Amino acid sequence: MRKLNVAIVGCGAVADKRHIPSFLRLKDKVNVIAVCDKNLELVINQVTRHHSLSGFTEMTSMIREKDIDIVDICTPPQIHAQLAVEALDTGCHVLMEKPMALTVADCDKMIDAAKGNNRKLCIVHNVLFHPPLIEARKLFEQGAIGEFRGMRILLADPKDEMIMRKDYWIHKLPGGVIGETGPHPVYISLAFLKNVRNVEVFTKSYLKHDWAKYDEIRIELDADNGMSSIAVSYSGDRYAAEVEIFGSEGSLFVDLQSMLCIKHGTKKTLNPLELVKTSLSTTWQIKKGLVANGLRVATGQFRVGHEMVIEQFVDSVLNDTKLPITGEEGRETVRVMEKIVQRLEKKYG
Repeated sequence: MRKLNVAIVGCGAVADKRHIPSFLRLKDKVNVIAVCDKNLELVINQVTRHHSLSGFTEMTSMIREKDIDIVDICTPPQIHAQLAVEALDTGCHVLMEKPMALTVADCDKMIDAAKGNNRKLCIVHNVLFHPPLIEARKLFEQGAIGEFRGMRILLADPKDEMIMRKDYWIHKLPGGVIGETGPHPVYISLAFLKNVRNVEVFTKSYLKHDWAKYDEIRIELDADNGMSSIAVSYSGDRYAAEVEIFGSEGSLFVDLQSMLCIKHGTKKTLNPLELVKTSLSTTWQIKKGLVANGLRVATGQFRVGHEMVIEQFVDSVLNDTKLPITGEEGRETVRVMEKIVQRLEKKYG
């Protein structure tokens, strides 16, 4: 079977640290042949490090000169639609970073182009493919905690990661910094929620920066089957990524920093014996998870979201099978993000 030729558009941090290494690991299935970025310095850096790559500063020329099967878009979302439609219209399959776009209208343009050209379009909702969240979704689907009752999500980055960087491009997005990180908790929520109808938002600003109106955000998503409460924090100095799914017969706690999934069953009393049983169960699950993670790392089998999505996307193109994340799923995340941004603007200006 012929290997697929891959070109990367956008040579920033996510391409450098996630996309390019993930594609290079699939050397039996793909050839990474070209990179493109308006920033020539970034292009030169990649070509210098990976001598097999050709470098371009303009995508049209790259597609015209190279035999490309997959275009991987790692640019800011404002230009996703323009780049994706051009790539799809020239016969390339397209993978792109989240968010798919900033508007539903742009999502529809890409979806229509993919269908019209019979090409595949996939969005990198990478957190859904971290091992503990995969496990949690499987347990939920198997009925391990009964019927869905709701969920909560906490995401936190140290303030120096994004909010303190005055000239960072994310501050120019609709909604500011939440426009970049908000899609993560939204698409996690959408893995469990059905038809989000209403949103509410609350913000605080502790750091008082002119370029960032807020550094603490709380979002409530109201759907037909339940609610999701989202806390996003940028005012401290700690990474955190936690998801808890509540059911009628228990709950699932996912720590995406430790890569652990803990199942809690029903607990109808707070007597000492019940508390001890809960502590022992939690301790045992943590130990078991740590051992499993250690073995995966030691044997080279530990893979996280980007690697999983990219490999499944490549297999989908090669074998014409189901995509890991479809354009329609990307569109639904953007629809909810539009609601969040509109509510932010109406409430806070």
